[in-house]
Amino acid sequence: MEQQTKNIWKGFLLVAFGACCWGISGNVGQFLKTTRSFSLEWLVSCRLLVGGFLLLCYLFIKHNKKVFMIWQYKENRIALPIFAIFGMLPAQYTYFVAIKYSNAATATVLQYTGPVLIVLYIALRQKKLPSIPECIAVICALFGTFLLATNGNIHSLALSPKALTWGILSAFALAFYTIQPKKMLEKWDSSYVIGWGMLIAGIAISPIHPITHFSGIMDMQAIIAMIFILTFGTIFAFCCYLAGVAIVGATKGSLIACLEPLSATIVSIVWLKQDFSYIDLIGFAFIIATIGILSLPKQYSALEQ
Repeated sequence: MEQQTKNIWKGFLLVAFGACCWGISGNVGQFLKTTRSFSLEWLVSCRLLVGGFLLLCYLFIKHNKKVFMIWQYKENRIALPIFAIFGMLPAQYTYFVAIKYSNAATATVLQYTGPVLIVLYIALRQKKLPSIPECIAVICALFGTFLLATNGNIHSLALSPKALTWGILSAFALAFYTIQPKKMLEKWDSSYVIGWGMLIAGIAISPIHPITHFSGIMDMQAIIAMIFILTFGTIFAFCCYLAGVAIVGATKGSLIACLEPLSATIVSIVWLKQDFSYIDLIGFAFIIATIGILSLPKQYSALEQ
């Protein structure tokens, strides 16, 4: 029993660490944009290309040629590029562009309306109405987004149209990113899917935003920030999160993932001195609450279908 408790705590801490790293990395990206004039589009290209390459190198060192076996199956040769170009790339790109037009906390919270879109998709596919808790989650997400967009005033927009548009697009990208690779993840370790997905997505965006076309100030602080994004914000975050979910399960893991938008908000306020009104914070709370509602065991099973 004592060993089981230790394992649960280990899983909890791994998931929490991964989620917090994701939340913080968005703020680090905002820091590079506002203080070092980095292009966030370039940052996405670098994160995908370099992060994917490093993750695959780690997998090659650990498992040798097994890292290439995923390409031996015809269905993966179709599904993996689709996941990379229409899932991984849009999920990363829309998120950082949303940061560009708003801030890390707002972009992260808007992206986390994605699970609600998954619920609606499942309901349409199964041709049945969502359950009462799922309906409550949808209402919470819509109300939270309304508060963020208007600051409670229906006659005005508190967020710019671009920020709101890119934030909502990031939610759709997150939903597709979650649903599309389901069959691959049933047969393959997620680290292989993510590693190849990142590398392919990085190659796909390189002609538009090549990592050789850098503009900004690259001093020691910027280098440290880049190292954080590539290591803690990408490789360690994915590996710790997935290792933790393997211990505590997907249901508890998704609930602990609430720490990502929460950590993004806290770091924005404490480190970047971002000002949020109490209406904004209420909107954040409503959207974050949707994750908790959808993580209840009876509801979460719908997301797995």
